[in-house]
Parts: sequence; C-alpha cells; structure tokens
Amino acid sequence: MLKRRKHSFWRRRYTTFLLLFLLIITVTASPFVWRVDRLSRAESDYDVQRVKEELLWWKVHGGLLNQLAVIRDATLWLDLNVGGENLESELAMAQDEKHQFWLFLLNLQKGQVTEAQNVLNRLDKTSLGQLGQGMMSMTKGDVEASRRLLAEKELDWKTLPEQAQVLRHLALAQAAVIVGDHQVTQTELEGAQRLEPNNPACLSMAFDIAIGDARWAQAQELSGIIKAQTWRPKNTLFETKRAVLAIHENDLQALTECLSTLQELPTGEASINYVKGLQALSKGQLQEGQSLLERALKIGLEGGLKADAQKSLDQVTMRQNADRAFRSMVDGKEE
Repeated sequence: MLKRRKHSFWRRRYTTFLLLFLLIITVTASPFVWRVDRLSRAESDYDVQRVKEELLWWKVHGGLLNQLAVIRDATLWLDLNVGGENLESELAMAQDEKHQFWLFLLNLQKGQVTEAQNVLNRLDKTSLGQLGQGMMSMTKGDVEASRRLLAEKELDWKTLPEQAQVLRHLALAQAAVIVGDHQVTQTELEGAQRLEPNNPACLSMAFDIAIGDARWAQAQELSGIIKAQTWRPKNTLFETKRAVLAIHENDLQALTECLSTLQELPTGEASINYVKGLQALSKGQLQEGQSLLERALKIGLEGGLKADAQKSLDQVTMRQNADRAFRSMVDGKEE
C-alpha cells in the first residue's frame, strides 16, 4: 500500500513537472511562432515594408533562430524583390531547385541571359526548368516556343509553388498579348491574380495590357500605383512602357525621366531607340522613326517590345508603299 502511494506521488510530481515544462516552452515560444506567422503573411501579401520590419525584429530578438529556413528564405525573398546586394552569390551557394530558380530569375532581371541559361541547364527536366525555358524563349522573342513549353499538358503545373504558377500565367498572358489573343490574355492574368492578387508582377502585366489596348486612363492610374511602390528595382520594360504612355499624354517631363532611367538599365540602349522611334512616328517623321526602330531591333529588344517594334515597322512600310502608289497615280494623271 505504501509503495503504491509512493508511486502515485512520484507520477503526479512527474506529470506536474511535465505540464509546467510544456507551459514554459509554450509561453517562451509563442511570440516567435506569432512572429513567423506575421512574417509569412506579410510575404504572401507582398507587403515589403512589413517584411522589413519583421526581419528587423528577428535580427534583434531571434538569436540563433535567425538560421531557421523560413527566416533565411524571407531575407532572400526580400532581396530578390528589392534588389539586395550579394544576393547572387548567396543564391549560387544554395543548390536546391527553388533557390536555383530564384537565381535564374535574378539573372533574367539583370539582363544576363547567358548566366540565366547556365542556371536553367542545372534545372533540366523539372517543372521549374520547363517554366524557365518558356520564360527564356519569351525573352528571346520566340513566342510560339514559349507558349508550347508553358502549355505542356504532361506536366502537373499545379505542383509548382504559387509564385512559380503566377509567373507561368503571366508569361502566357504576355505571349497572348503579342499574338493578339485578348481572351487568353485576360484569362491568364485573372489566373495569376487569383493565386497572388498582391503580386506586383500582376500589376505590371495589367499596366502592359492597358498600354497595348490603348486604355490610357487605366494605364495612367496603374503607372501611378507602380511608381508609388518605391522599393521596386528599376525595370526596363516598365520604364519603356511608361515612356510610351508619356508620348501619348505629351508629358515631356515624364518622357525625359524615363529615358534617363533607361540609360542606366540593361538593354536600355535598345529601349531608348525604340521609344525615340515611336516618338518620331507620332510626329509624322517616318524616315527617322523607321531608322530608330531598326536600330533598336539590331541592338536587341526583348519579347513583346521586339514584336511591337516589328509591327510598327510593318505599318511604316505599308504607309510608305501607299504614299508611293498614290504619288504614282497622281503623276500618271498629270501626264
């Protein structure tokens, strides 16, 4: 009887100690768990300022917990979106598929096509690799190859991370813009927005589509929203499209600002010639506009800009042929 009481006493003591220990762990860990959740939600919402604030809290209070994968990934995610220093070397050290794909995206953003292709070679025969190849084809102006790669039915695209699925939808939307398929353009954009409505890339695509459809008021509104996101790195495509908008609005100050920014960006020279070519055409200077657009294509325009430049050149050629035909007809009547 005495042994049983003694055994029961120690068991109660052990249970009490265990519950107390778990309570202490829970109380100690709960602020960190709460902060991880806040950080993840800020990242999902693309709330860059909140992500910065949360990472600063972790830097001050996290100690060794800063080595957690979720904290390190959030830091890399932030640098990828705002253009952090030393990001390329940090991503290069990580050999897993996700971080290699991020390295590919970084190289593509910088206009380092050769380096981006080298990374893709390491992602061969994976869904992310196929996505990267489709994006690379788009960059090189091969729209049909891009659409074929990104529409591959044998791949389960839904197994990709949400961010990668969004990139696929947006690449397909961009391809549809180039070939003039408005229904697919809207469907793919909406697919991206459903997954990540706050992704800035969705906003950029909506702006690009508005410019293409000559919805100038909407384009002006979207341009203002994008410009307000001051954390964004400067982007060649956005600045080029904003310059096109400035030409239409006859906003010389904005146009000068865009051209100045483009001078500092990769492939900026080609875009500057493209913009100046469109400006010349808008003034009726066909010969000058044609020369500038041809120079832009020779230097190397990417994706949709290349298609737009060629379309503008085709229109110039048609107009020149029509003018020649009209002059010939007039000259024939005078004779």
